[in-house]
Amino acid sequence: MADSRVPAAVEPMLAQAGALPDDSRYAYEFKWDGYRACFRVGADGTVRLNSRRGNDVTDEYPELAGGLGDMLGGRPAVFDGEIVALDDGGVPDFTLLQNRRTRRHSLSFFAFDLLRLGGDTLLDRPYRERRDLLVELRPGNPNLFAIPPAYSHADLSATGLTPQGLLDVARQSKLEGLVAKNGDAGYHPGRRSPEWIKHALITTQEVVLGGWRPGEGRRAGTLGALLLGAYDDRGDLRYLGDVGTGFTHETLDDLHTRLRKIERRTSPFDEQVPRDRAKGAHWVEPRLVGEVVYRRFTSDGRLRHTAWRGLRPDRDPAEAKVPS
Repeated sequence: MADSRVPAAVEPMLAQAGALPDDSRYAYEFKWDGYRACFRVGADGTVRLNSRRGNDVTDEYPELAGGLGDMLGGRPAVFDGEIVALDDGGVPDFTLLQNRRTRRHSLSFFAFDLLRLGGDTLLDRPYRERRDLLVELRPGNPNLFAIPPAYSHADLSATGLTPQGLLDVARQSKLEGLVAKNGDAGYHPGRRSPEWIKHALITTQEVVLGGWRPGEGRRAGTLGALLLGAYDDRGDLRYLGDVGTGFTHETLDDLHTRLRKIERRTSPFDEQVPRDRAKGAHWVEPRLVGEVVYRRFTSDGRLRHTAWRGLRPDRDPAEAKVPS
C-alpha cells in the first residue's frame, strides 16, 4: 500500500531532440548521464524514489535519502531529476552507475525541477517560477542531493557566451550535452514537449535485446554480441544490428545470466535477421532495454560502429524507437 504521507509520483516530462534555440525565453541546463527519477518526500521526511517507468527504486539507492537535511521544514515535496554516479573528477559516468553492485562509487540525485512544495502543486507554474523556488532550497548534503545550475539567456549574454558556447563547455567538461527549457512553460507529465529541447554531444540509441551470439576465444562460455532491435511506427520490432564492444567482464557475466533466463526458440524480430548474424544465435523475449552509442544509422536501417553503454531498467521496451 502506498504511503499516504508521501505525495504521489509524477510521470516525467520529456524533451524533444533538436537544435539549440538561441532565444531569450529559454534557459539552458547541462544534460546529465544517469537514470531519470521522481524524488518524493513526505511531511515526516519519508523519501520514495520512482523510476521513469514508475517503479519504486528507493531500496536500490538508500543513501540518497540522507541528502535533504531540514531544507523542506516539514513540507512535502516532489522533485524531478537524475540519479548519477560520479567519477573521481566529479563527472557523471553512466558506466559507473551500471556497475555499482560490484564497485562502490559516489552517488547523487541532481534535482532540476520542483513539482510540488508543501500543499502547492507546481505543474501549471512557469518553469522559471519552479526554478526560482528550487534554488531557494538548501540541501543538507549537496554531495547526495544537488541542485545543478541553469543558465538563462541573459546569464549567457552577460558572460559573452551563446548557447553553442555553453555546449562547447559541456564538451570540454565531458558532459552529455544541453537541454533548453522554455521559461514560460508549465510541466506536462508524460509528454514529449517541444518546450524542452535536448541536444546531445554523442549519438545514443535505446535498443531492445532480441538475442545473443556466443563468444569465442577469451569470451568462450559467455556472450560475444547482442542482437539489437527497436520498434517502428507500426509497432513491429525491427532488427538494427548488433554490438560486441564496450563490455566489462562483470557486464558480460550479468547479461549472460539475465538473457539465459528469458530464452525462446524463435526470433522476436519482425523481419529476417541476416544469416551471418543469426547463425548460432540464442533468441530471447524482448523484455530488456539497453543503450548503445553509434557513429551512423545507415540507409538500410542498421546501426554502425556501435558500443554498449548499459542496460536501461528505467525504460519500457515500447519506448525504444527506430531512429528517424
